[in-house]
Amino acid sequence: MAPPQGLRVIIIGGGLAGLVMGIMLDQAGIDYHILEQASRLRPLGTSISLHPVIMDLMEQLGLLQDLLKMSKPLRGITVLSANGRKKGRIDARSNKRGHGHQAMVMSRPDLHEYLLSRIPPGKLTTGKRVIDISETQSDVTVTCMDETTYVGHVVVGADGAYSATRQIMYQKLRERGLLPESDTIPLHFDKQCVVGMTRPLDPMKYPVLQDESCEVKVLLGKDQHTSMWILPLQGNRMAWCVGGPDPHVVPQDDGDQDSHGSHSSRGRDWYPETPVEICEDVRNFKCPYGGSVMDLIEATPKGLVSKVLLEEKMFRTWYSGRVVLVGDACHKIVPFFGQGASQAVLDCACIVNMLHDLPSYASSTELTSIFERYSDMRSEPAKVASDSSREFADLIYDQGFKADMARNIVLRFTPTWLLRMIAGNTNVDRPHLSFLPPAKGIYKA
Repeated sequence: MAPPQGLRVIIIGGGLAGLVMGIMLDQAGIDYHILEQASRLRPLGTSISLHPVIMDLMEQLGLLQDLLKMSKPLRGITVLSANGRKKGRIDARSNKRGHGHQAMVMSRPDLHEYLLSRIPPGKLTTGKRVIDISETQSDVTVTCMDETTYVGHVVVGADGAYSATRQIMYQKLRERGLLPESDTIPLHFDKQCVVGMTRPLDPMKYPVLQDESCEVKVLLGKDQHTSMWILPLQGNRMAWCVGGPDPHVVPQDDGDQDSHGSHSSRGRDWYPETPVEICEDVRNFKCPYGGSVMDLIEATPKGLVSKVLLEEKMFRTWYSGRVVLVGDACHKIVPFFGQGASQAVLDCACIVNMLHDLPSYASSTELTSIFERYSDMRSEPAKVASDSSREFADLIYDQGFKADMARNIVLRFTPTWLLRMIAGNTNVDRPHLSFLPPAKGIYKA
């Protein structure tokens, strides 16, 4: 089927989800434009894991081979005490007979730069803070802070956990009495961390950098309040993450809301010296590769150190009229098991497939029907992914006798084949782009 003629999509957000949406629309022959609030694109975070479930889509888009060169396959996760004693290991390799691919670990800035390079010139504009979205029966207009406007037929909110698109959409729904109460509850977070990525290191000093696959090391503090994750990456670099449950989190009263009606929680006050304070918590941790973990932190350029809040929330309302949300804007997932970015990619594929099958003109009513079907198809898989990520985070961080028992059972005594089977159950749904030739790796039951 030929793509709809004259359809134009306005994508709000130039992060990973927005860029992937643009790449998919480009290959579907659908016009689009990306609006990014930041004047300069600078992705947060240092490493990212891509789930096996999206690899067929990456192959269809012609991205897979480049991504394989940029990444290392995830072999496993080894959990250690702060003094280096092994607590257990989780085998992260997929069953290739069923799935064809393994999870990939790579530099998040490298991935963002690569995806950005696949966006044609003139298709992305930075410095565009969206302040209003208005609709008619035939189109939708996005208004920015600088008074510029962009007109299209569909708006895709791919602008993250604190999505301006969602806030504007929710405000309009609230005024009409159509916003569920649950969607006014704040994003939950009880963990925060500092992440970084070293400059290229000497592989003679750190031989693990020469390994073809990535074995993640998780170092747990004695009281479990602080952990350190270390991930060897391509380019002789190591990504690291220091943090964990934040004992300073204070939930706000229900009456405390921001200008868009969203609640908030308050954790540890964040000052310029806060990253140093958090990293000091692991000063005495034993580095699994020799030396001190502080050697890795001190080998990290300041521009590659950032704060990350580990929020989570499944929103009920994913669309309204000509506006639809994807990724963190509608389901913010704790970043374990590579589910966050991968679920956003699956959202994009579902929407683009449906848009490609549209007739030349689609009314607001027809779009509402499409977006309702998208929400029905994607909400349950996203919830399963969110739950599995939360359960893994709890497995690592929970404290107390019962938590210790559960951790020991899973890490030390659960058979590898059972862990692979459990991981495989989250990969059953392997969608593809209906308008492109199928990937060779698409699994057929």
